[in-house]
Amino acid sequence: MDKQMKGSSLKKIGALLPWLWLAAGYVLDMWFQLVPGKWIVDSDLASEMMLTKILNQEGSILSHSWYYSTELRVVNMQWFYRLGLLLFPDDWHLARTFGMAIALLVFIAAALLLAKEIGLGSLSPWMAGALIWPFGMRYLVYAMYGGYYLIHMLLPMLTLALVFCSIHAQNRRPKVLCAVLACLAALGAGLNGVKVLMVFQAPFLLATMLLAVMALNSCGKTNWKDACRTCGTEMQLLAGALYTTVAAMAGYVINAKILAKSYSFKSFGGVTWSRPRDGLFELQRIIVDYFHEFGYTDGVGVFHFSGIASGLGLLIGIWLAFCIVRLLFRYRSLAVAERFMVLLLCSMIAVCGISFSYFQEYSQYFWFPSMPVAFAVMAIEIKTEKLHLPGERRTLAFLLAGVLSICGINTMRQQIEHPALGRVGIDKVAYWLVDNGYSEGYATFWNGGCMTEITSGKLDIWYTNLRDDYNEGWLQPDYHLTRDPEKPFILIDTETDGPVDEVPLVQHGGCTEVYNDGRYVVYAYDSAEAMHAASDAEHAKTNENQNSDQ
Repeated sequence: MDKQMKGSSLKKIGALLPWLWLAAGYVLDMWFQLVPGKWIVDSDLASEMMLTKILNQEGSILSHSWYYSTELRVVNMQWFYRLGLLLFPDDWHLARTFGMAIALLVFIAAALLLAKEIGLGSLSPWMAGALIWPFGMRYLVYAMYGGYYLIHMLLPMLTLALVFCSIHAQNRRPKVLCAVLACLAALGAGLNGVKVLMVFQAPFLLATMLLAVMALNSCGKTNWKDACRTCGTEMQLLAGALYTTVAAMAGYVINAKILAKSYSFKSFGGVTWSRPRDGLFELQRIIVDYFHEFGYTDGVGVFHFSGIASGLGLLIGIWLAFCIVRLLFRYRSLAVAERFMVLLLCSMIAVCGISFSYFQEYSQYFWFPSMPVAFAVMAIEIKTEKLHLPGERRTLAFLLAGVLSICGINTMRQQIEHPALGRVGIDKVAYWLVDNGYSEGYATFWNGGCMTEITSGKLDIWYTNLRDDYNEGWLQPDYHLTRDPEKPFILIDTETDGPVDEVPLVQHGGCTEVYNDGRYVVYAYDSAEAMHAASDAEHAKTNENQNSDQ
């Protein structure tokens, strides 16, 4: 009796641990956002809050008063940040933290829904926990902390989960409702631009076609009607891929053909096919990049904590490759949903790898929409592998959770010590400017936006290249291109902008040094005309040098 009670207690504890691990990952993300995240914000992040404030003021979904970047994203983090800014209008950091807290909860719910629908059972919280732990540098910066790619992961995950919900629904009404909701999620992804169409919808369609073709060829039926009836789930998945792709395409057409005429942004329309110089080696490099995104870091000491964590991150990538190969060998023994998820991940790696090899635009974080599928595949391998000893599956899941935890803790530690995008110490000069009555000025993009967020909008920064008064329309209010700042200052970061005596807008005079902490130097102009005069002087000097060379 005692043994039975002890065994029952151990089972309950074992079932609870994945949920506790998931909660710990969420709490860690929120701590990072709330405490160190306040000081390592970068200008891309800051632009989200600047736009959020404008959208709340205008009461609109998109703004004509804002210069967007490379994408006009309709369904984006602003929907969450706007709630935060309504609650904390004078504290942008708390507003961002609140918005991110809600967004991550929605992300977790979507992951749990997808895991349930593909039959992961007790491994569902493990999959959601793996996605919430910040195992890699880019994953932390661009997804868990910054949120740039959180939506690009969330919408495809919702689309996929809702397609499965539609397939599994027993009655017509919930079946149709789930299909409509899946289309709305796909439409939202398409409204954000072409990216999700390429990294998710195209592989989704390819995977369902492969799944259906293999099922039809092996079902043993000799006519289409019987074959389609026998392969009902496969055909429903193919239908789901078709109708969600149509919805995503509709969203993209609205984005590219209608919204693009009314709003200012630089689209990916200029991206062209370009044969990779190194051929297949380029494709190999890009695909290997993907398997390095689970915590591996270049340039760290092998026997230091960072080096050990990096090695563990590499092992996760190797483990994923093993899972793919192993599941493909056991393809016939898998359930339909399990087969599909393996084919989907293979399709995503193939389509994205080839596309990234031939496109002029590529960044490693473009791989992030495939992360939910990758961890689902790992969970499927743990669930379906033929293991004979009691507790082996749970032990393997706990082991992977421990490895991901080490990678996540190491990633956060590295970002606190050496932030990838944030400007260390810029908060001090930002607060000094506010305390001394400054409100408008000039800085480079990477320095300007973060000062605006750190001061909750009290500083308004016009972007400059420090050589002249040219201001490119990029992630800033449109009035920055129609009026000058009043009694402006100019900030130079000597670590990233170079020595002050090499900055033309300072070289040509008209300004006075008012702040210098060894890294950040601030000069004050009497008026914007003085800055324009310095810009004209630099242009004249450049023209004179060009004429003398001729």
